[in-house]
Amino acid sequence: GSASSQSMRKYRCATLSPKQLNIRNLVSYERQQVPVDAVMFITAKGIRICVRANQPWVQTAISRIDERRAAK
Repeated sequence: GSASSQSMRKYRCATLSPKQLNIRNLVSYERQQVPVDAVMFITAKGIRICVRANQPWVQTAISRIDERRAAK
């Protein structure tokens, strides 16, 4: 058998940060549905912070990051 799917070392959100992040410090994000519906933000310093995807400020942050990416 092939267990290749389990050997992928991808960062997963296990714990979610309860506090709102400063959008200006965020440079990137990744969405994920497993094991929880979350968004992993990556800061300018490379720190990964997971938050619940259904918070209003999260959608704002995502659109800001997208705007910045499009402007480059």
